[in-house]
Amino acid sequence: MADGFLLTPSQVAERLQVSVAWVRDHSTRKHPRLPVVRIGGLLRYDPADVDRWIAEQRAEGLRRAS
Repeated sequence: MADGFLLTPSQVAERLQVSVAWVRDHSTRKHPRLPVVRIGGLLRYDPADVDRWIAEQRAEGLRRAS
């Protein structure tokens, strides 16, 4: 988090082209799928963590396709 900027659930949803409900669901599980930063009751996301998660999902998809 080089510049301290964190994304909101809405921004992550837009970036992933999914609903905000999907982002919240995958962030609040016992073992969240999305890397999340909890600030009090707020959910926030480090852009670098989201990019890394996207890359991991892409790599997993390529492994499955092989």
